[in-house]
Amino acid sequence: MEIPHRPSGARKKSLKQRQEGLGHAPSRHGYFKSFDGTKLFYSVEGEGKPLVFCYGLVCSSLHWTYQIEHFKRNYQTVWMDYRGHQNSEIPEDLGSLTLETLARDLECLFQELKLEDAILLGHSMGVNVVLEYYRQYRKRVKGLILSNGTPTRPLETLLGTNTLEPGFAALEFLRDRSPKLLNLVWKFQKANPLVQKAIGLLGFNPYLTPKEDVRMYVDQIAELDPRVFLHLIRNYDTYDGSSWLHTIDAPSLVIAGEKDLVIPIRQQQLLHQLIPNSQFEVIKHGSHCPQMDLPDLVNLKIENFLNSIRY
Repeated sequence: MEIPHRPSGARKKSLKQRQEGLGHAPSRHGYFKSFDGTKLFYSVEGEGKPLVFCYGLVCSSLHWTYQIEHFKRNYQTVWMDYRGHQNSEIPEDLGSLTLETLARDLECLFQELKLEDAILLGHSMGVNVVLEYYRQYRKRVKGLILSNGTPTRPLETLLGTNTLEPGFAALEFLRDRSPKLLNLVWKFQKANPLVQKAIGLLGFNPYLTPKEDVRMYVDQIAELDPRVFLHLIRNYDTYDGSSWLHTIDAPSLVIAGEKDLVIPIRQQQLLHQLIPNSQFEVIKHGSHCPQMDLPDLVNLKIENFLNSIRY
C-alpha cells in the first residue's frame, strides 16, 4: 500500500525536497468498503474538528497537501481517494463513476470514521463532489470551501472555450476501438516533456509552483486508468447545480485564481453569486491551483474563514 507523503518545512521547497520530517500529528491510513463493495483508501491526520478535503478530476491529495500539512496542527484533516483514483480500487461497474456516487462514497467515509459533521473543502471537480454531498447530506455539512470550481457544465467553458470536446471524443473512440492504443497514448504523458510543460502552464503558475510538484502530478495522471477519466468527465460535464445552489445555508467561502486558465474566473464568480451570503476571495496571480501556487496566502484565507464562523 502506497501512502502519499506530506510536505514540511519552508514553502519554497518542492514536495520531493520536503518529504522528510513529516511532523508529529497523529495519523492513520487505511481502507473501507463503500456501499457497493468498492475498496477505497482514506487518510486522517491531526486531531480536533474535521476538515474533509476533496480533490479534482484524475488528481490526488497532492493538490491539497500544503493545506493538510498546515491545518493538521489544529484540526483533524481527512481525505479519501475516489474510486478508480490512486490507491483506491477501480469499480467493477465503470458506470458508477459519477459525482452522485462519489458523494455516496464520501458518506460511507463519514460513517467509517464516525464523523457527525465537518467542513468540506473542494478543488476543481472536487467542488462539485462537495456540492453534491451537501445536496444529499446537508445536515452533515458545517461549512463549504470551494476553490476553482464551476456550478455548471465545465466543458462548455474549459480553457475559455469548448474546443477540447473533439479531443475527448477521440479518446473515447480509442477506448471503444483500440483500448491498448489508448493506454499507450495515455501513458505517453509521463515521458513527454511537452505535456509536462503544457500542464504546468495551463494548470499552475509556473513561476510559483515548484516544477517537481507539476512533474509528480503528470506522473500520477499517467498511472491512472484512462477509462476512469473518460467515464467521470462525461458525468462531470452534465452537472449543473445552478437551479438549487440558492438553497445552501451553510457558511461558504469561494476561492478563485485570478489567472485560472482552466475554469474561467467568471464561473467562480457565478458560484459566489448563486450561493447566498458566500464569501469570495480572489488569489492574485493564482492559477487553477492557487492553493499550490501561494499556499501560505490560501491557508490564511481559509483560517480567516474558519475563525469567522467560529469553527
